[in-house]
Amino acid sequence: MAATFVFCGCQSTDKDTHLTAEEAKTIRHDFLHKIQTKNEVGTEELISLVKEWKRIDKAVSDGSAPDTADFHTAHVSKDHIVWNDSVRSQMRRLIDSRQRRLTDYLTVVQNLNSIETDTVSMRLASSVHRLYRKAGTAGIYKGSGKEAVRNYNRLLEDVLRKGIHNRQEVFGFLMEEDVAFRSFLHHLPVISGGDIPMGGITRNTGTVIRRIIGLADSVPPVLEKPEAVILLTMRNNRRLLQNAAACVEDLEVLRIKDDGQAAAYLWMILQPWITFDGLAYALMDEGEWHLLEELAVKTPGSLGKLKVDGSPFDINALPALLIETFILG
Repeated sequence: MAATFVFCGCQSTDKDTHLTAEEAKTIRHDFLHKIQTKNEVGTEELISLVKEWKRIDKAVSDGSAPDTADFHTAHVSKDHIVWNDSVRSQMRRLIDSRQRRLTDYLTVVQNLNSIETDTVSMRLASSVHRLYRKAGTAGIYKGSGKEAVRNYNRLLEDVLRKGIHNRQEVFGFLMEEDVAFRSFLHHLPVISGGDIPMGGITRNTGTVIRRIIGLADSVPPVLEKPEAVILLTMRNNRRLLQNAAACVEDLEVLRIKDDGQAAAYLWMILQPWITFDGLAYALMDEGEWHLLEELAVKTPGSLGKLKVDGSPFDINALPALLIETFILG
């Protein structure tokens, strides 16, 4: 079973195709002029302008008249590169034209994500979501933070000793690891203090993940490479969301003891926002999106409570930076 990812561009209409050099020049000029005259735009208008930009880009790139002379086509291509650079500059200006929020960023992602998954990929993703919903009903380990870390590392060592040989064992590991990870998060305020060694978990987790990836290279492959990508992306989604949510919840009552712990919480809260890409978002289910939307609302307040090197973290510039990166790359 091979899974694939589909990159969706904006569709062009028939009248957009087979543009002459003069037609391409006119349509580009009109759009660039339109955005140059705007002082600021809201998120919905920004999304609409980006979609229009992509439609024009596709129409000109794909539809330069095939029966024109080569020098005309070359001229269109050169002018088109310059035009795209100008549009990118204007888009950057418009993104920064007003204060953006993390909720605005999620709106941009939902409307402009260029990655979709095919039917086979979605079947696998649905199976993984069901697995994690089942894993989420299992109780966490009892005991202290040290015991949670010890049990987590023991699970990893057992997996490394026994090996992972088939799909069933991969799914079994993901379920057991989920329980261990949630047990770990339950003691995060203590563990994040830096007094409990975490090197074993970090090292052993990396080895287990490499072995799962290696299943795609076995003969015959236990997992197709796209399947391994889906599994590990979804695992990463769940862990980062759970981690960030636990941090936000902790900060409702936790008194941060030092800069080291503040930096740890800062990094864990920011990770989903700076790590997730188009594929990660495409593989999320409704529950994960809902959690992400909750985090978008709560994250600014949580980060405002963290002081690293004596100063609170300023999140004001982050949403615009995320939007710019997602749209412009």
